[in-house]
Amino acid sequence: MGYKFLIDTNLPIDTKDREVATVLRDFDISVEGSTDLPSIGRKIAAHEPDLAFIPSADYHRFLQRGDWHYRGLVIPTSKFTGLTDMPSVLVVRQDDPATGLIDLKGTTYGYINKSCTSSYFPPAVMLTAKGIPFAGFLDMRPVRAWQGQIDAVINGEVRSTMVPEDVWRTNPANAATTKIIDRYDHGKPAIVVARHDLDPVLRAALTEALVRWVPPWSSIYGCFKPFLYADVHYFFHELNELPAGT
Repeated sequence: MGYKFLIDTNLPIDTKDREVATVLRDFDISVEGSTDLPSIGRKIAAHEPDLAFIPSADYHRFLQRGDWHYRGLVIPTSKFTGLTDMPSVLVVRQDDPATGLIDLKGTTYGYINKSCTSSYFPPAVMLTAKGIPFAGFLDMRPVRAWQGQIDAVINGEVRSTMVPEDVWRTNPANAATTKIIDRYDHGKPAIVVARHDLDPVLRAALTEALVRWVPPWSSIYGCFKPFLYADVHYFFHELNELPAGT
């Protein structure tokens, strides 16, 4: 019958890496890549894939609804620190007078999608913590992911965006054209999840292969590590505090 591995292709993972590809072949795992988040969400809600690589906020949504069909398998780390903390920084052009998120009310803001734990949820959490409604505070504009968000700020497509600090740091030229004026330190990267009753031999083999894979330095994430709920506990608590429908 084989297994299905569903991947949000905005997220970096090399299924052609020798060790990863060997596990996929030996266990007859087919890979489906997509950026259609509603479709990904429906398939996971229906428990169609055996494995999935999804934003941590999407995984939180399922757990919040009491759906524990999937368990975390591995989680990426920061290539700069080796930790699962993924701080998100608020970026504007060097000549922008704003000094923090509060100064940007009503202005254009670039984000990837409403599952993004680096561009969508950080301003929501930051504003909610100050008692300020997130809805309508920013003029939200979808833009290309990661460096594309920063480029959208540089070329004036949007006034600001939030990206993983690692993304901003990876390209030294960003510091010459943009600046960081605020930050959210409790964000988390995406998670590879597996159905709770997955073959333990497969679980162990894929975990080992993914942990051994070394992403290129240009990747937004560093190496994977085995997932622990403690990695996301506080971030998920903050997501729980957001108004329904955020």
